[in-house]
Amino acid sequence: MKSWLQLEMTRPEPLPEALRDDDVRYPEALVEHFLREFTREGDTVLDPFAGFGTTLVVAERMGRIAYGVEMQPERVEYARARLRNPEHLICGDTRSLATLDLPPIDFCMTSPPYMGKEDVEDPLAAYHTRGRGYRAYLNGMRGIFGQVRGKMRPAGAVVLEVANLKIEGDLTTLAWDIAEEVSRVLRFEGEVIACWDRYDYGYEHSYCLVYSAI
Repeated sequence: MKSWLQLEMTRPEPLPEALRDDDVRYPEALVEHFLREFTREGDTVLDPFAGFGTTLVVAERMGRIAYGVEMQPERVEYARARLRNPEHLICGDTRSLATLDLPPIDFCMTSPPYMGKEDVEDPLAAYHTRGRGYRAYLNGMRGIFGQVRGKMRPAGAVVLEVANLKIEGDLTTLAWDIAEEVSRVLRFEGEVIACWDRYDYGYEHSYCLVYSAI
């Protein structure tokens, strides 16, 4: 597996106008790379923060069976319209993943909602409510991926795309903090650095954190 990738931040189609101000999709090329690396046709793929459905759309196109969870109904509606199996995208709370009716998962890929260390809103509640702080957010991430592990096949792999944040001089080592926290419930296998032509969080790269369910 390569330790870095050079990619363009391109998206195949614009979002509907009502959703356009919140376009945080990663490019399809990133999903394609890791699906080729870790999966075969017929494997089951999960995105627990499905967003606008990029992971699911690419997985279906490549002959994988795609499942996802997304909290925001307007995103779910948009993504379901793009899927061959829209019923596989669940409108629900990823923090309750263990209770959801999902098949055994071969591969999980996602980009979690980001949080700066001084942010007030709770990313795990779609930023709609006040959170309990950065440490609680990290604990929540550990809890979610502990539940993901419970859904994974023994040989399954997990990839999290996440960046450190440098905004107006304030630095949050988000990628490194998530890497450490999720390592408590999944086995950390290393990282692939994604180098972008443009990125929105103070850097031109992000980290694809790779874990195994063993």
